[in-house]
Amino acid sequence: MFAWISFSSTIPLDRKSEMVEYMKKEITKEENARINMRNDIVDIASGVFAKFGFKKTTVDDIANALRKGKSSIYYYFSSKEDIFKAVVDKEADELRKKVLAILNSPQSSIEKIRAFLKTRMLAVRGMANYYTLITSNDISNITLVEKLRLKYDTEEHGFIKQLLSEGVANGEFKNMDIELSSIALLMAMKGLEIPLFINSSKADEIETVLDDMLDILFYGIVIRKQ
Repeated sequence: MFAWISFSSTIPLDRKSEMVEYMKKEITKEENARINMRNDIVDIASGVFAKFGFKKTTVDDIANALRKGKSSIYYYFSSKEDIFKAVVDKEADELRKKVLAILNSPQSSIEKIRAFLKTRMLAVRGMANYYTLITSNDISNITLVEKLRLKYDTEEHGFIKQLLSEGVANGEFKNMDIELSSIALLMAMKGLEIPLFINSSKADEIETVLDDMLDILFYGIVIRKQ
């Protein structure tokens, strides 16, 4: 009867460990390469979408700008819509980091709301694709637009609720219906987006308008000290 001997059993233990470590490093390199390639696609696509708009941009345009074949892009993304979502997510993530820094800061609740609204409004003005998303009336992509809008509106609503709840809890704001008040503030903020960006060309002009709006808002919710 023949005895089968595994090839691996003939390799010294220290050699096996070296091979395992080598394989792990190679896998890590491949993963990093995939991540880097995906990020490159998103970065390039961001510029292409900003230049031509979502509707006019094609995957061919992105591939040409990247100097890769379309197959390289479809390996990472299933469609133009999928790429656009990744682009907007990246822009929104940059804004999210700024907002979270404000939420976790030692500022008063009033200062946090001021900082949140100014940061949010000024940042969106510079985020070409995110701005396209919130102002888009492209009926052909209404499902995509509405899905993404809902996602980010829900997130911003949560930020505002947190700020108002904190202000009520620490005595800076009057007791209020947090849900309704946060929706009202969100709607006021979104209602200002287009007219504010169209009519105000400078950041300081936008800040002035926001300060006036916040003064009106705080007059109704800040507890006046006797």
